[in-house]
Amino acid sequence: MGIKYISGFRGADHAKQHLRRSVHLGSALTSGYTVLNPAEAFDQQACFVYMNGALLKEGTAGNGGDYVLTGSNTITFNVAVATTDAIEVISYIFQNPTLPATMTEVDHTVTSANATYHSTSFASCTYTTASDTLTTNSSAAHGLAIGDVIDVTVSAVATSITLGRYRVLTVPSSSTVTLQTVDSVSVAFDDNGTGITFIRVFNKSVPLLTQINHIMLFLNGMHLVKDTDYYVDEQSVTIDSTVNLLEDAVIAVRHFGSFATQVENEIHRNGITIADDTHNLLLSNTDLTGNTTAVFNLYVNVRHSTATNDAYQAATFIVRAEKAVPADCYLHTIADGGNIGTEFDAVDENGYSTHANVTDGNMGIGVTADANGWYVYLANRSSHSVVAGFKAIAITN
Repeated sequence: MGIKYISGFRGADHAKQHLRRSVHLGSALTSGYTVLNPAEAFDQQACFVYMNGALLKEGTAGNGGDYVLTGSNTITFNVAVATTDAIEVISYIFQNPTLPATMTEVDHTVTSANATYHSTSFASCTYTTASDTLTTNSSAAHGLAIGDVIDVTVSAVATSITLGRYRVLTVPSSSTVTLQTVDSVSVAFDDNGTGITFIRVFNKSVPLLTQINHIMLFLNGMHLVKDTDYYVDEQSVTIDSTVNLLEDAVIAVRHFGSFATQVENEIHRNGITIADDTHNLLLSNTDLTGNTTAVFNLYVNVRHSTATNDAYQAATFIVRAEKAVPADCYLHTIADGGNIGTEFDAVDENGYSTHANVTDGNMGIGVTADANGWYVYLANRSSHSVVAGFKAIAITN
């Protein structure tokens, strides 16, 4: 058994995970016990500082921070530390010096609501395959919202919903939700299901993340293990329900090495399969950081799911979306072309709730909002399945 570090790392694990670590007493600091030059150099994009076992917050005092990083070897504390304080500095070792320049950083502080996700499961639920609807037992309130992720851990019917992660597409009632895959693709199962158990799990949107990226995920500075503690999906990560989420803990995602390079503030996805008379959530306020209102350009391309069928449609829109105010969510069609139906419908100003709000035979974009956020949907009423891709660019955020 290795030495137990303040952060919770063991020596053997620490070496495997390419981490630098140094521990100092407050008496080692200079400039009135405010400046520390750690024994190990750090990279600012993946550096965590603990004091007496508590993770500190990077930033100036005016922004609620505890310390500021300079270069690769200087930590300046905003308030002088005590000579007996134990300070631990942990950073990732980049074997390729070009990788940090391509890194995307996403941080999240666990809220009181997030902290309850992994503590409540729902058993004896049912699944209706015709509508992709999951219903809780005895109409128990699930507390789920659009975009939330659940983990189905038990399913009694082998030909019905399978074990794994699913994203909430719609919330018809307090005891029912409709589902899609965690990557926002329509699901298709043969039979209705019974004896289903699921638990809500923490999921975080991570722009430009793909399953081929190199990713590091830290919980309060502790490096979690991929495919055990967390799972990587297209542009999001899901933390396993066995991981204890404590309020105010910091989840830090660092990823690099993607074939996609972010040249501006944008969100994009392709290979989205949508069955006839259904819709798919393209993006929402949770895809952005701290977003209440956004204005952006939206490009949408659609083709028949059969590659040799020539049915297609493409359109460009200007979107204005505002959390909690569906009447102030607007769509403006800039360009539209193709041979599916008569046109690409644009449904806004509190006019969109389901795919049925789109003209039968057409494709459509709908924008709406509720108390939890704003949402942009792609609806398919073309009479056949389609494959779609989209890009949202020039996002005000």
